[in-house]
Amino acid sequence: MDVGGRWSASGRGKWVVAFLAMVAVVGGGVAITHTALFSAKTITVRGASHLSQADVLRVAGLQRGTNVFYLDTEAARRRLVANSWVASATVIRSLPSTVEITVEEVRPIAVTASAETPMLLAQDGTVLGPAPAATRLPVIGTAGESSARDGAGVLGAMAMPFLAHIAAVDVAADGSITLTLRDGVIVTYGDSADVVRKARALRAVLAWARSQPIGVVSIDVSSPAVPTARLRGMTGATAIAPPPSRSSSASASRSASP
Repeated sequence: MDVGGRWSASGRGKWVVAFLAMVAVVGGGVAITHTALFSAKTITVRGASHLSQADVLRVAGLQRGTNVFYLDTEAARRRLVANSWVASATVIRSLPSTVEITVEEVRPIAVTASAETPMLLAQDGTVLGPAPAATRLPVIGTAGESSARDGAGVLGAMAMPFLAHIAAVDVAADGSITLTLRDGVIVTYGDSADVVRKARALRAVLAWARSQPIGVVSIDVSSPAVPTARLRGMTGATAIAPPPSRSSSASASRSASP
């Protein structure tokens, strides 16, 4: 019994020693994760142009020395996309000390017509901040915040290079939208519905107009299936531009009262 008892005690002692050793290893491992080994030493930011790298890190809540092991990448991503300038973001950590951030910035498409402080607008009408003095984007004149969103939505349906042709967008209180091109041509847009088809129709009319011997005074794409253009110097005459299709034979003209 004594021998058995001594062996039993010895067995229990071995288990105690093993347990304490395991605790020491785990505790040591936890301690290591709080050391400089896991401090962020390389932080890469891609995709930012308006926001500086310092801006991105500040918004994400990161800095050199941030503990990469305990970094909550999803929380950092959510903080980034909450910023009005960030459309999407990814945050990736690579142990022991590297963080990669990629952002896609919101595209400013217009400026407000405010004489005091013109502001940049995003496609959904979100105000992004003051517009730099050299900004060359369409100016939106509106009857209120909701109509500003309508005007921004019209521009957002257009390809970015095409915005260079637009000088101003005016949204009336009744929701009707008028565009002024940089060459002075007035475009009747109707309301804010079907803006993608209207953008295609406008491009088609302008392409058609370039082939005409005389210039265009005004364009109407409020009915995008049958856009029309008023030719310069032809009082009382309205030319029907070809509809926005791939068919090269879809062109005609007719006379109508002004």
